[in-house]
Amino acid sequence: MDVEEFKKYIRSQSPASIAEELLMKPTVHALSCENEYQAYKQIIKAEHPNSFHIAVVGSGGWKFSLNPYNNLREFRDKSDIDIAVICAESFLNTWDAMRDHHRNNYYSLNNDSRTALKRAGENVYAGFITPKWINSRSSAVRREYDKRTNNYSNSAVKFKAVNMMYFRNMDETIDYYVRGIRIAAR
Repeated sequence: MDVEEFKKYIRSQSPASIAEELLMKPTVHALSCENEYQAYKQIIKAEHPNSFHIAVVGSGGWKFSLNPYNNLREFRDKSDIDIAVICAESFLNTWDAMRDHHRNNYYSLNNDSRTALKRAGENVYAGFITPKWINSRSSAVRREYDKRTNNYSNSAVKFKAVNMMYFRNMDETIDYYVRGIRIAAR
């Protein structure tokens, strides 16, 4: 599929339907076959046993990036692997850790860090979070995230860097990707 075919595809149904289809695909662009993808997701599922769903997303998932700053850029050698983990428990644990970091450090942060922390709070309101937003080496949640994403950067994904986001539920996940689909479909 080339970029024009992808644009045609994302315009073929409602953005919510397309987002759900992309999230539930049995195969992804970054992995060679369904069995390889399922085995890769199983590694992640083992560390997130209460997750509702796990998916490789972004250009690694569907070949083209929905990030509005990437202009439907095709998956390439320098691309990273983005993982969506739909898990209320992981979402809430990370949110708690981020709030603790905020409460304990807000007034000692520089202005840019405060702005980033406020923006992360807006994202939490929208139903998604990543431990990457906890800019503290003392955070156990951040250390565990770094350890896990390092482990997920394995031979299956050609040792590409891995990013992971936690979503509170499937509705919030679909809503997050609907925004990118609407922009890309213009």
